[in-house]
Amino acid sequence: MFSASAADFRFALVLDDIKNPVFEAQQIQVQLTHGYSGAGRLDVNIAEIKVQHDVWKNVNVSCRTFHLEQKNINCTSGYLNIPGLLSYPVSLHLDSDSSLLKIKVYPTKSEDWQFTLQWSHTSWQGVVAINNGQLSQIVAWWPSYEQIPKLSSGKINGVARLQGDWSGLKIASIDMSVDALTFADQSGLHAGEDISLTLKSNIARSMQPNQWDWQSDLYWQDGEVFWQPVYMTGDGHHLSLQGVWDDTNVRLLDSSLILAGIGTFNFSGLMSRTGNQISAFKLVADKVESSTFFSQILKPFLGDTSFAEMEVTGHFDLALRLQEGELQSISLDWDDGSIIDSRDRFAFHRIHAHIPWRAGSTTIADISMLKGHVLHIPLGAVRVPLEINNFNLFLPQLVLPVLDGVLKLEDFSAAYTENGWQWKFNGELLPVSMETLTTALQIQQMHGTLSGYIPEVSYDSNNVSVNGVLQINVFDGSVVVHKLMLIEPMGLTPHLKADIAMRNLDLELLTRTFSFGKMEGRVDVDLRNLELANWRPIHFDARLFSSPGDYPRRISQAAIRNISALGGEGAVVAIQRSFLRFFEEFRYSEIGWRCALRLNICYMGGIEPELQSSYMLVKGGGIPAITVMGYNQEVGWQELVNRLQRITQENEPIIQ
Repeated sequence: MFSASAADFRFALVLDDIKNPVFEAQQIQVQLTHGYSGAGRLDVNIAEIKVQHDVWKNVNVSCRTFHLEQKNINCTSGYLNIPGLLSYPVSLHLDSDSSLLKIKVYPTKSEDWQFTLQWSHTSWQGVVAINNGQLSQIVAWWPSYEQIPKLSSGKINGVARLQGDWSGLKIASIDMSVDALTFADQSGLHAGEDISLTLKSNIARSMQPNQWDWQSDLYWQDGEVFWQPVYMTGDGHHLSLQGVWDDTNVRLLDSSLILAGIGTFNFSGLMSRTGNQISAFKLVADKVESSTFFSQILKPFLGDTSFAEMEVTGHFDLALRLQEGELQSISLDWDDGSIIDSRDRFAFHRIHAHIPWRAGSTTIADISMLKGHVLHIPLGAVRVPLEINNFNLFLPQLVLPVLDGVLKLEDFSAAYTENGWQWKFNGELLPVSMETLTTALQIQQMHGTLSGYIPEVSYDSNNVSVNGVLQINVFDGSVVVHKLMLIEPMGLTPHLKADIAMRNLDLELLTRTFSFGKMEGRVDVDLRNLELANWRPIHFDARLFSSPGDYPRRISQAAIRNISALGGEGAVVAIQRSFLRFFEEFRYSEIGWRCALRLNICYMGGIEPELQSSYMLVKGGGIPAITVMGYNQEVGWQELVNRLQRITQENEPIIQ
């Protein structure tokens, strides 16, 4: 200290460094100039301040109006400057008699941050009070990571209180609220808008060395968040955390998450601080609302599958436990649930399920359903005793009522692998009335029964394959399906591939079913290289021909005219044409039709395999006999379908 005159003095202090568990400061210079009037100037320059991992250089605090009294120091027009980070007006008051320090920072006219510190010989306490703090002003203080969304606006109000002794912090409490919080990342996959939050937290140093007890409550009252792919709104959600942490572990005790409109999830756990690994975790939830849980939490992850169009109802209880980072047990109880497809492709009602799972042991799940339907086909009540062993499932037999028949599935097994779920089964369909089946499907009524044997059917995470021959009995004949494969059945555009051989089908049942005109006889059909995309044919090689054997072969006038129509404008009816009006039915010796579907064009042919300018669809035989010829070899597939629809919907034509 040196005096220029009796009226003023100057004071200078230089500190090499200050070290503290919380912060470090280096090369601190303090200069005080005091005048006779009692007012002076204070300048504090700090070469470097380090708080945790943040470093600020050339920090300056200046006070142009500085009052130094015997027990008080007041700075009413100060300034805090951190180059490249902030430059704010500040005020300071120090009362040495009461050991009280108050600092106020005014980043903008509408906000202020007040820091108060009071101490004694044995203890100290501090308060941070924030009024209308603008989060956009303090974003620069935070570390910048690409994976962390950037705050663009928000307002914070509240108080944080700290208490301790000269060995360090002992107690801390926070009561803060955030309003109009908005954030987003560059990709737009994580964003929030107009969010209102309230945080209440208490932290206290335990009697154990280096151990802390804490309790926090976070309330989300308003706003919306999109965190790819989940979208949620703040309707009163509440996160409550309490526990203990020390140098090695963080222990959660009796914590909970309340999701408004969904349910309450209670949890506890233990996490290692060194590797951020969860060594133990337990979660229990009761009476969770299935509808909102599915629509808000699960459904966003199913956007590329048919499950995204499902609606789920009911309530469920859930319990799960992890130990040493490994899942140990799950228990799910679903009460009075339902699964409904919004496009009405399937529905399952009154589902009750008890599904226990334990690592390293076998459990039995009990699942029941009162009723349901698939593609409008009614399903009856069923109960499923499913055996679970780790991620392997086994069901010896399932008997499912289908209309007036029964679908039996046997030896169902499923396993979860690194490539996803895989399963397989075989079974049998006991006779189902075609009349009731077609009525349920709301298609043209058919007669007879449908039954068949189902060989091994397998699923490999993407595709469903039939490892054998699928046999079906229909129209008093047999249908054999080879090489059946369903690609991405749960995707938005499933594909089906197969070879189909139909033998000895009753023509009278077939034509009567589709109002095609009466035909008597038997036919075989080969449908090779069939491929459907989204259940529409895009490729096949089809051939229809008379079955071998001795049986009545007759055809009506209506059927003749309809077959002619399928041949296009160039089709003609030949042989004994002038006598047609005298007969209702005619005899034939053979019928045949071919279609090779390529790029939505049907390349047609008849009985003979050779490509010719004309082809025979019906070959006459007996008296009266008739022959039908076709000349149109290329027909658009949709046009051919339209012709069939017109034929089956119109009244029978009369030939004169």
